[in-house]
Amino acid sequence: MKLYLASSWKNAALVRELADTLEVAGFEVDAFCRTTDTRYSFYWAEFVDDASELLKYNARSFLSDPRVQRAFQEDKRWLDWADAVIMVKPCGNSAHLEAGYAKGQGKVLIIYAPNGFVRGEFDVMYGFADLLTDSLAKVVAFLSYAKS
Repeated sequence: MKLYLASSWKNAALVRELADTLEVAGFEVDAFCRTTDTRYSFYWAEFVDDASELLKYNARSFLSDPRVQRAFQEDKRWLDWADAVIMVKPCGNSAHLEAGYAKGQGKVLIIYAPNGFVRGEFDVMYGFADLLTDSLAKVVAFLSYAKS
């Protein structure tokens, strides 16, 4: 089974560790924060020197930049490749949009909160998820069952 990990750059170390664990369990994994010969990763520092510079842009002007378009196409390619998406919390808008896109494509969706689900940080649309858990063992068991 092919897995796409959706999260925040703030969780990069956790996402890399999770990817390694899932690969040992027999899954193919794409992690946005692991640059490989086949994976382009976009980070804000490529685009601006300081995050406050992002205030110069709106959604249309931001998306018109070739680097941003490359990043979008790359993430979409890996989303389309995957059988399942694991949204690793905490995360922001991008991961939530990736999760929604994937579910709309009929893919398995897991929302994984390794540090537990924080009170007040949820959405009614989490009802689309096939699994909500704070247990990596449950993630692996669920995916192993779904794979068979």
